[in-house]
Amino acid sequence: MTGSKLAVCAMALALLASPVAAQGFNMSRDNESQIQVYADDGIEWVNDASRVIARGNAKAIRGGVTVVADTLTAYYRQGPGGNEIWRLDADGAVKITTATETATGTKATYDLDKAIFVLRGAPAKLVTPTDTVTAKDTLEYWEKDRLAVARGDAFATNKEKSIKSDTLTARFKEGAKGSLELNRADAYGHVVLTTPREQVTGDRGDYNVESGIATVAGSVKITREGNELNGGYAHVDLNSGISKLFGSAPGDKGGNKRASGTFTPEKNDGDKRGAVFQGAGPKKDGGR
Repeated sequence: MTGSKLAVCAMALALLASPVAAQGFNMSRDNESQIQVYADDGIEWVNDASRVIARGNAKAIRGGVTVVADTLTAYYRQGPGGNEIWRLDADGAVKITTATETATGTKATYDLDKAIFVLRGAPAKLVTPTDTVTAKDTLEYWEKDRLAVARGDAFATNKEKSIKSDTLTARFKEGAKGSLELNRADAYGHVVLTTPREQVTGDRGDYNVESGIATVAGSVKITREGNELNGGYAHVDLNSGISKLFGSAPGDKGGNKRASGTFTPEKNDGDKRGAVFQGAGPKKDGGR
């Protein structure tokens, strides 16, 4: 198909969407801008199947959001104002961009009705001016809630801090110039919280970026400079660097638990000294 014919198709596709986009990812039906589709290697209109297939550096643009892939398939239907695109499937070298954010993967499904896109890749990645979220299996983004759900070796970084787990939810707020900024992260399964000073592991955790407070629960271990603390619940102030460890989480009535620690001094060459202190905190009921 020639370039001129492609331009005609692009103009026609623009009419499939209802006739100023918000900041951030916003390609859903709430965005009243038209959708324009372009491709280097041709656009195929499958009328009976109500879909359009764009191949070769395919690109769909709506307002400030652009979806690029090797192949794009746009599904449309009859709407109140004519035909409207309700879903986009992207295959191969997928990139979804705004002025300040980028999401990448190998495959993506963008449901414009539900305002959700799902990325797959090795890994799928979402990058904002201040944060990065990655996932081995899938990375979902819910436009209306500004919520990302990462599954499979999920990982989020914010400045010099990071949190890793099997599944991670990252909630964003609107930052400078409308960009997305991480507000809170919740982690589930094999949690690893890393700061410049320490590493905290456990079964589940959360991190509030505004307060700088992170909590980790379930088989907790805090490691810092060769020292190790073990317990059931940790309260970590990432701003002050003060970490508190408890035998169990507040309100946990399950049994008597203790926090314990091993503290090791710095060693000189040939120094074979062991731990300078090994001990356990009081039981939950105050026993010794």
